[in-house]
This record gives sequence, C-alpha cells and structure tokens, in this order.
Amino acid sequence: MTAASPKKSGPKSGHFVRLSALDDPALLELVLHAKELKASNYRKPVAKGKMMGLIFLNPSLRTRTSFEAALYHIGAGASVIQPGAGTWTFETREGVVMDGDRTEHLKEAVKVISRYVDLIGVRAFAEMKNLDDDLEDRLMQDIVEYATVPVINMESAREHPCQALADGLTLWEQFAGNLHERKFVLSWAPHPRPLPMAVPNSALEVAARLGMQVTLACPPEMTLDDRVLSYVRSKAAQHNRELHIEHDQKTAFENADVIYAKSWAGPLRYHHPEAEETLRKETYKNWTVGSRQMSHTRNARFMHCLPVRRNVVVTDEVLDGPTALHIGQAENRLHAQKALLMRLWGLR
Repeated sequence: MTAASPKKSGPKSGHFVRLSALDDPALLELVLHAKELKASNYRKPVAKGKMMGLIFLNPSLRTRTSFEAALYHIGAGASVIQPGAGTWTFETREGVVMDGDRTEHLKEAVKVISRYVDLIGVRAFAEMKNLDDDLEDRLMQDIVEYATVPVINMESAREHPCQALADGLTLWEQFAGNLHERKFVLSWAPHPRPLPMAVPNSALEVAARLGMQVTLACPPEMTLDDRVLSYVRSKAAQHNRELHIEHDQKTAFENADVIYAKSWAGPLRYHHPEAEETLRKETYKNWTVGSRQMSHTRNARFMHCLPVRRNVVVTDEVLDGPTALHIGQAENRLHAQKALLMRLWGLR
C-alpha cells in the first residue's frame, strides 16, 4: 500500500476544505467530469493501492456511503473512524487538561491516521456556540494543521463543499448547462431542532458561481451571516447577476426555476437561543414548502440535501411529486466525489 511509508511534513497542498479551493473554471470542469463519470457508470481501479481515512465526528448516511462507494469504484480503500463507536473518544480543544472521559486528542489521532492513509475526510458540524469560531472553521483548520496528507471537508461548521459539487451537477444536468437565465431560490424551512448554516452557505455559493440568478428566501431573523452573503454577492457579480434577499416567501418563489428548501438556525441562535427557538418552531412554522407555495414558481424543481423531515420542511405532495430531485441529487454525491478524488490524486 502506498500509504505504508511515513508522510513528509512541510507545506500542505491539495486540500479541499472550501469550495473556493476551485476557481470557477475548475469548478465547472469538475462538474462536467462528474457528469461523464455518471454517464459511463465509471468503475476502473485507477486508484488501486490508495487509502482514505473517513473521520466522522457527527452522523452520516449519504456522505459515508457515497465516499465508500466512490473509493471502491476507483479501486481505493476506506477506513471509517467514528470516535466513541469502535475507536477512542477524541478531545478537540487545545490546552485542555484531559482528565475527563475523552481518551485521545485529535492532534495525535490525525497525525497517526496521516501515516496510514493518502487522504483524510472529516465531518465536523458547527458547535453553534461561537459564531466567529464556526465561520472561521477553526476545528477544520486545526485538523488541516495536524494532517500531513490532504484533507477533504465532508461538512464543517461553515460549509459543505462536497454537497455543493453534487448540487452543481444536479443543476447542470437539469437545465443542460443553460443556467444563466434560471432563478434559484434557497428557502428557509422550519425544523424541530436548530441546524447549522453549512449547507445553505454552500448551496448559495455554487448556484451563484454557476451563473444563476440567486434569491435567499427567509424570515428576517434567519438571514445568513453577511460574511457569507458578501462573498456570494461578489461571485454573482462576476457573472453579471445579483443576490436578492426576500423575507416574503411568496414573492421569493415567483417565477423560480429551482426551490432548494433547507432549515438553519442563523446567527440569531448564537446570541438569543430562546428567541430563535420560538421563531423556528412557532412563528414561522408556515414556511413549510408545499404545493401552494410551489404554485407560485415556474414549475420549479425541488431540491433538498437530505435527511428531510416530511411535512415539516416540505410536504409529502412535493417530495413525492414529479419535480422533486432529492433522490437524484443524493446519487450525484457519488459521481461528484468520484471526480473530486480523481482530481486530488491526479487521475483521469
């Protein structure tokens, strides 16, 4: 196995921690490569002998299964690490006295795993305690610092770039690449629990970078952080488009080609959690996406990253209807990540 030799320390490169690691031409190239791999049902052992470690600090279904399948299809191996479920529990904080129930520090764990594998994937959700820490992705950045092999972000506090790649492929194939005149709406939805902003941040970014007209539809208190929105605005402007923010769902949905529903807690959660919970569960429970809301669109496709709470985030009628793309969207995780792995390993 090529990973049997110790890795050299030094400057790190080849990470895929943010979608911005790819410029717009490279992003499109990756989407188109994923489209080719999907069309051919690509399965060749071009990565034979390669090994990837998959560290899940949070639960997973699609991310774990799609990465394991993608690795198998190109001949590589996978080792799944779930702290506390078959491996030692991990401490992630720096400078802590480890006299509690956490057995191993992430620093040692990542350094050791780097000696065994050629690539590390990490899933580490937002803790939703400190907004600056989450938007700066401090935990993911720590892992990048500890690792001596490239790191893939399998969802972090700030973004979910692998989901964004699959979303980009889904959008491209639905409209045959004709995205510039299409209206993409990211709609906030209610949920029993406060959820991070990673997926909505990335969904807005990929739609803007593919040249779509992008609208964020959400209650005013759920508006995403302006540090993210400013970046999305700048990317939209490069395609002569704009980011629109609407706090009226009906207005936002008018003439939409895509409705991407997702719940998130927003910056309010960090400062006033009780107020956020009341708004999410009670005040704005009518933001569920149903056939009435979809009737204001231009026969829009419906997207969701999954898992989804039926009849809370979106109704059965929409999810089971002919314009729902969520299952194919989930499948596209496999093809997009296969293309990503081949790019990072210099395979074609």
